[in-house]
Amino acid sequence: MLLAPRQCLFLTAAGCILLIIVTLYRYSPIAPSRKLEHSASPSSDVSPVSDAANSTLGFQAIFALSAGPSWRTRGLLAAANLTGLEIALPPQPPIPAALVTAFQALGDSTQHPTQGASKAWLAHLDLIKHIHQSRLDTALILEDDVDWDRALRAQTPRIAAAVRNLTHVSPTEDNDNAPYGRAWDLLWLGHCGEYWEDSIETVVFDDPTAIPHAQYSGWAREYIARLPDRRRAVYRSYNPVCSFAYALSRDGARKVLELVGGGGDEAFDIAVMHQCRAGRLECLSVVPEVVHQYFPAERFGVKSLVDVGNGEVDGPGDGGEGGEDFEAVMGSTENILESARCWALWRQTCLRQ
Repeated sequence: MLLAPRQCLFLTAAGCILLIIVTLYRYSPIAPSRKLEHSASPSSDVSPVSDAANSTLGFQAIFALSAGPSWRTRGLLAAANLTGLEIALPPQPPIPAALVTAFQALGDSTQHPTQGASKAWLAHLDLIKHIHQSRLDTALILEDDVDWDRALRAQTPRIAAAVRNLTHVSPTEDNDNAPYGRAWDLLWLGHCGEYWEDSIETVVFDDPTAIPHAQYSGWAREYIARLPDRRRAVYRSYNPVCSFAYALSRDGARKVLELVGGGGDEAFDIAVMHQCRAGRLECLSVVPEVVHQYFPAERFGVKSLVDVGNGEVDGPGDGGEGGEDFEAVMGSTENILESARCWALWRQTCLRQ
């Protein structure tokens, strides 16, 4: 069948247009879907919260507050190696005795730090100054004798999600890629107790590694018992004690230096706690804590650096009873089910009962 010239021209033009469309489709980039970019529930691998499982737990850096190499740092680094954490131990500047004495007398408070507490306070301030001068967005500070669970890097994404929930930051908010959000100054991950009551706004989440109520040690046991068993909680700090582990935001580091840099209380942790309670610092507590102090075996009488600074006689540094090396004897850690320090050194858990 023969086609009229006009029909041939029409078919030829249609074929050319179709060829152009196919070529453009094959070789032009496809624009991403705007709806998918702003999806409220993407897969977990693109959520900022997942970065809380990295080697610095989602913070820009982890620093250990340490006076120098000792059994404390050796155990700390063994635990860090076991759990894949990157922990820096910056040299601690010397703290002259005259400065310690002068710092003790600062402030109008009737409560003043002891000599040991004053020296520890100044050491914390020195490290926070380092963080502030480094212009880090966030940093985690650990005392060098602390311990944590072997599952810490699985615990922290849950904590990050709870922090975002409590501070009303979407788990995937596009303008905030910080794992824990930015609506806080200080995040108390390691302490020796915290108060809680029903009126406190709280985010509770499942955590099979949380210490059972029956095994929790410390002054806050009655408050822990009010929370659901085998679960963890995040809420605004009210009465956290001890500074085993705390994270600071950039603003938080500056505020701590301004608010407690002049002494005037019985200890660094107490001064910070008072600023948290007064609302001058935006502080959040993780309960039960995920970092706690490791205790060497009691029979050796090893003292904390604060106690030593207060004039107490420390236990054996290198050898104990009959020349026994206390560092080779396993100690214990409260409220941590699977101690990273003890597992790294002795391949055992060491929950203190």
